[in-house]
Amino acid sequence: MKVLVPLVAITVVGLIASLMLRLGSFKEVSLSEGERGPFKQVFKKHVGAYHKIVPVLEEVETWAKANGEACRLTFGEFIDDPDLIAEDRLRSSAGCMVEKKWDLVLPAGFGYREIPAHLFVVAEFDGAPSIGPIKVYPRAKDYIAAHNYKQIGPTYEIYEILAPDKVKTTYLFPVEKK
Repeated sequence: MKVLVPLVAITVVGLIASLMLRLGSFKEVSLSEGERGPFKQVFKKHVGAYHKIVPVLEEVETWAKANGEACRLTFGEFIDDPDLIAEDRLRSSAGCMVEKKWDLVLPAGFGYREIPAHLFVVAEFDGAPSIGPIKVYPRAKDYIAAHNYKQIGPTYEIYEILAPDKVKTTYLFPVEKK
């Protein structure tokens, strides 16, 4: 019994550390600012918890690939502040960044748009997108405040699959000087 309790504690700590390492908790967040865009997007809207947007993204990605688009970069657009809006009312969209103006007829519920170039605070992170709200967003908000900016639109998360187990996420926070 004396050995069992420390053994369980060490196992639990080891599992937590392993999970944190796998998610990228110890990886750095790179912050900068600059003009990005324009962007062409095929997307579908979503209402509800942000962490439940993955099936929407996968639906658009599957359709786009089946219709000749490489869909090398996917994205999530997060419109509402989850600290101010109830989870079941959060608005977002997800889809593919496309290379050219989309001229095919889109399925019901899908849309196409072009977003003009704009000034963004840019955060890059090689860890799991699921820890972005904890790891990236607070650092970006501090950067925005420290550089006398104001966020003026939804945040975009652009996902690039680098390997089967490695994702690079670029977070774009549209800003203007206060």
